[in-house]
Amino acid sequence: MNKKIKKIIQYVVLIGIGFLLVYLSINKANVSKEEVFIAFQNANIFWIIVSLIISFFSHFARAYRWNYLLENYQYKVDLFTSNAAVLIGYLANYGLPRMGEVSRCAVASQYNKIPFDIALGTIIAERVIDLFLTSVLFFLVISFEYQDLQDLLNKYILNPAFHYLSTQNVIIIFITIIVVAIIVVLIKKRTKQQKELSIIDKIYITVKNLMQPLLSIHKIKRPYGFWLWSIGIWILYFLSMYFCSLSMQDTMHLGPLKIMVIFLFGTFGIALTPGGIGAYHFLVTELLLFYGVKNSAAVAFPWLIWGTQFLLILILGGLSFILLPIFHSKNNNQ
Repeated sequence: MNKKIKKIIQYVVLIGIGFLLVYLSINKANVSKEEVFIAFQNANIFWIIVSLIISFFSHFARAYRWNYLLENYQYKVDLFTSNAAVLIGYLANYGLPRMGEVSRCAVASQYNKIPFDIALGTIIAERVIDLFLTSVLFFLVISFEYQDLQDLLNKYILNPAFHYLSTQNVIIIFITIIVVAIIVVLIKKRTKQQKELSIIDKIYITVKNLMQPLLSIHKIKRPYGFWLWSIGIWILYFLSMYFCSLSMQDTMHLGPLKIMVIFLFGTFGIALTPGGIGAYHFLVTELLLFYGVKNSAAVAFPWLIWGTQFLLILILGGLSFILLPIFHSKNNNQ
């Protein structure tokens, strides 16, 4: 199958799942459009603006941190270009999954002459650091909100599983997993046999360049600054959601710990579909309903924070796309 067609199918499927989750979250909450619009209208604009300002600084922090990884290879991206690359990347992620990473590398390669594979390797290293910090957040949530997580596990996973899964269904699922695993292994084995030996060296060099930044995280020239900025990024992400929760009467009482739980699962939702559409809204709505938030607010809140963040990225990412070539053409002329 053609790679482009495969990507299009993947995108359509993910978007379809996203819209299905949007429908399910709204249908389960059983609210009218009027109730949701009223919840939007009653939101405090001051706290929304504060949330957006904090969100902007989180993007700035990610762009600034990038240079800590690039310094290991004697490369550097100027601050304007790194910010523009990050914003353009975020904007691209709303279109196609993982396109943001490719876009950021392309910007760095075009305007700062950084090899594409080196740039991509640093971004992969960033993702590993983000995964590690997400794990730390998960353990913090377990420590402070263990009972809530246990209740969530029972309500949404264990109880439905025991209700719907019979012994026969478990056996069918188990056999299906084994068959799929065997097919995947056979396809991979056949693909490896079909590869020409002449491209092995090229693959080795590319993989080496991709892995080098990841393997050399411990050799960062300014480790304290790198880790402080990394932790700061996630604190800013959390604060952005927390201050947005203060904008609605029905969510402002939740407090930092419950918002931390919502933030954690919302992060998982963003990774599931393009731009988090559907998955983010479904997970956040379910958690808000679990915490006893009124139905209309439970539906409105994820759309409020997701929508304002999308507008911020749309505006700043669009401006970055326009201003980036102008900025560099002036620098070249000088």
